[in-house]
Amino acid sequence: MRLHNADVDEADRGQPIDFDGSDCEEEGVESFFDLRQRVLVGMDQMSAFRIVALGVLRKLRTNVKGTVLYGEVEDALGRYFRLLDADMQKFASLHETLRDAADKYDPSNAGGVSGGTTITPRGTSSVASALAAASAILLEAMREIAVVLLACGEMQRRALDLKMTAQRAITESRERVAPSVSFSKFVEFLEEALAVCDQLRRKHEELHQQRMRAMAAAADARVAASKAGAAPGGGAASVGKEKHAYSPPPRDTAAAASGGSPGRGPGTAAAAR
Repeated sequence: MRLHNADVDEADRGQPIDFDGSDCEEEGVESFFDLRQRVLVGMDQMSAFRIVALGVLRKLRTNVKGTVLYGEVEDALGRYFRLLDADMQKFASLHETLRDAADKYDPSNAGGVSGGTTITPRGTSSVASALAAASAILLEAMREIAVVLLACGEMQRRALDLKMTAQRAITESRERVAPSVSFSKFVEFLEEALAVCDQLRRKHEELHQQRMRAMAAAADARVAASKAGAAPGGGAASVGKEKHAYSPPPRDTAAAASGGSPGRGPGTAAAAR
C-alpha cells in the first residue's frame, strides 16, 4: 500500500496507483524493500534505524508529489519505538545503580561511607562535605534520568500517533482513492527522532561520567574518614607502648641487688668485710 502526500492538492499528485497489483514499479519497490529488510537482519538497532529513517526521509523530501510505500514508513516508526524501549531500559538500569550508590553515600545513613568505613562524631567537616558532594551528583543524575524517560515516553507516543494516522488513512480511503498523510509531519518527526538518538547517546555517556565523579568524591570521603578514625586509636597505641616499655633499673638499685651498698660497687663491700 502506498501513501500520497496530503500537503499537495489532489490535482497535483502523481499518477493513480494500479490497485490490481500489475504495476511493475510497485513490485520492484517491494522487492527492494524486502531485500533491504534481509540485509538489516542482525545489525544493531541504532544503525538499522538510521539507515531506514534516512531512506524514508529522502523519499518524503524528494517525492513530494509522488507516493511512499506504507511498509517503509511503518518499519521506520516501529524500529524507532523498539530503539526507544532499549534506551529506556538502559537509563532505568542506570537509575537503579545511581540510587543504590546514593543510599550508600548518603551522610545521614549510619553507614554513610561504603567499604566498611563509617562517619563517627570525630569525622571532620571535609568528610561530610565530600559525602554531600557525591550524594548531590548522584541525585542530580537521577533527576536527569527521570526527565529523559519522560521525553522517551513522549516520543514513543508520537510515533504511535503517526502510525495510527497512516493506518486510519488506509482504512478510511475510498475505492480507487489512495490514502494520504502529511509528508511534512513525518519528515519533522523522523528528523527529530534522529536528533534525539544522538542526544540520548551523549546523555548516557554524560551520566556515566557523573557517576564516576561521585565515586571519586566518595573515595576521598573514605580515605578522610579512615584517617580521622585511625588518628585517636593510633595515639592510644603509642601511649600504651611507651607505658609498658622496658627501662633499666637505677644504678643504686642494681648495686643493692648485687650485695653492695648505695654509692659503692661490689668491690667496696668486699673490702669492708
